[in-house]
Amino acid sequence: MRAYKYNSKRLNLLVAFVLACFIVILGRVFYCQIINPQSYVLGTSYQEPSESSPRGRIYVSDISGEKVPIAVNITKWRLVADPSKIGNPKEVLNKLSSYLNIPSYFFDENSSKDSKGSQEDMERFEEMLDSLSKKSSHYYVLKIVDTQEKEEIEKLDIKGIFFEKTLGRLWPEGEDFSHITGFAILDVDGIKGQYGLEKYLDSHPGKDIELTIDRTVQFFTCSFLEQAIKDYRAEGGTIIVLGKYGEILGICNSPSFNPNEYFKVEDFSVFQNMAVSGLYEPGSIFKVATMAAGLDSKRITPETTYFDKGFVAIGPEPEIIRNATKESYGTQTMTNVLEKSLNTGAVWVAQQLGKDLFKYYLKEFGFGSLTGIELPDEARGNIENLDKPGEIYLATASFGQGITATPLQVANFFLLVANRGRLYQPYIIKGNGPKFIRNVFKRKQTGEELVQMLVSVVENGYGKRAKVDGYQIAGKTGTAEVPKEEGGGYGDKVIHSFAGFAPAQDPQFVILVKLDNPQKGKFADSTAAPTFGKLAKFLLSYYHIAP
Repeated sequence: MRAYKYNSKRLNLLVAFVLACFIVILGRVFYCQIINPQSYVLGTSYQEPSESSPRGRIYVSDISGEKVPIAVNITKWRLVADPSKIGNPKEVLNKLSSYLNIPSYFFDENSSKDSKGSQEDMERFEEMLDSLSKKSSHYYVLKIVDTQEKEEIEKLDIKGIFFEKTLGRLWPEGEDFSHITGFAILDVDGIKGQYGLEKYLDSHPGKDIELTIDRTVQFFTCSFLEQAIKDYRAEGGTIIVLGKYGEILGICNSPSFNPNEYFKVEDFSVFQNMAVSGLYEPGSIFKVATMAAGLDSKRITPETTYFDKGFVAIGPEPEIIRNATKESYGTQTMTNVLEKSLNTGAVWVAQQLGKDLFKYYLKEFGFGSLTGIELPDEARGNIENLDKPGEIYLATASFGQGITATPLQVANFFLLVANRGRLYQPYIIKGNGPKFIRNVFKRKQTGEELVQMLVSVVENGYGKRAKVDGYQIAGKTGTAEVPKEEGGGYGDKVIHSFAGFAPAQDPQFVILVKLDNPQKGKFADSTAAPTFGKLAKFLLSYYHIAP
């Protein structure tokens, strides 16, 4: 057998060449499909979605049961040019300028081209002009248009311009459902989902789905969120409404986007559903988890007392943890700890538990793991600080610092409390639930004791502004510092939150309100708590829940 001798230098050059080509192609695909999806050239034949198996539609309903579509299939048209038949490319672009978003000054030699954004517009214009000037070319896609635009352009009777039918998507409810639906793009293989349930549908072709979302609840959830952001000058936020068995009734984030105009979004992070993928340090709202572990392990009771000096020293080279108010309150019960949101009390409870037992309960509560929601890109959260040596990590975790969770994980934990220890998997597609996971509390009394402590927070503590007349509300505030992006430690930004449920004795829903860095209102009791109260009052009335 003849032996072949390989030239390693030539082989390395070949591999490098292939990799370079791959990177260039990948970059072009990203540009065409995401950065500039409205004007890309199709280099291969387009495969139409099957008529017998169109993309599934997405529906929601309200208390009346009437189904309303929030994602549907529509007819779209590729606006195509045959450059070989176009006599004057600039004249053609002038006639189509209003449809292609080309500024009029490109066709007026006397107009100034110094306006904002003109450089980007110029590059796009020159690219189209150059493509239409190639007489050897027969196919160039200018844009995807709707039927009305097609009919208007046809009246212009432009030689060398024609249309090809294709399928598109429409999201009738726009921004209110943007993070739920996500959006879809036209791909060489058909329609491809990006984010949200559109991404989920890629694995379920042709299947219509109906959501647990109540259309009316969703509308009010988003309205109350936007009003809170405006009133308290917050940078953004999230509100989640869960039903009794884990069904999502409303879920809204701000900032949001219009899925019908996704290509106008410059900051791609806006596409992320922060309710399921946005990790944050939950802060004092997490003291409820610490107290739940303490009660269930019999380390404490609601009446157990400790002496609050206003601070606690942790470690051999002491690190000082203080109450948020910097005050000392003397002898306090565990109920007082939640009412006044005392950091020192949470640390004391965690010390009674120890790191291993505390972490065991957090994992049982669902922290540090996926909830299993059908929405894509869910984050796990991180409680690994509890694996590090040093007393400080247990101490800070006790009041929600140094560990991370998603808003959905926090909301689902409060649902566990509302259900007296019964953990359900949250779900958004009807028919996928309810799904009972496990009974977390070992003591029958744990759930009832904890609920009464949370009722006292609203009646006597920092949760007073979450009250609804005639109803017992259970809940907890949280004001969390935001870690610095560089250099470690915490900066000036904060997150305000309130989570709770109603009616306390027979909970029908859980609400989590999270506001990012509000500029008005020092603590969550004056921002997130009243927002919770307004939404809870609406839900109690909407679902006809008697006082």
